[in-house]
Amino acid sequence: MSEYQNKAVRLLASIVGDESLLDLNDRRDAFLYRALELYFAADGAEDAIQPIVEKVYSKNKPRVDKAVGDVLYKLAGIGHAADIDIIQAAYNKLDETK
Repeated sequence: MSEYQNKAVRLLASIVGDESLLDLNDRRDAFLYRALELYFAADGAEDAIQPIVEKVYSKNKPRVDKAVGDVLYKLAGIGHAADIDIIQAAYNKLDETK
C-alpha cells in the first residue's frame, strides 16, 4: 500500500474501529455517502442520480480492483476540472483530523 493509504487506514481505524474498518459493507456504504456528497458539491442534480444507478446496475458487476481504479481515474478528472490537486486534498483531510 502507498504511504497515503497506510496513513488513511490508520486514521480511519482510529475513528471507526478495526471491526468497521474491515467490514466491506460499512466501507462501501461510507464510500457511497461521500461519493454522493462529492456529486452534490460538484453541482450534480438529485434527479439525475436514479438514471445513473439504473445504468450501473444494468451492466456486469466489475471486479473491485478495476472499479477502484475507475473511481481514482474519474476523481483525477474531477480534480482537474475543479482545478484542485486531489493528492493534496487527500493529505489535507489527514491533516485536519490531527
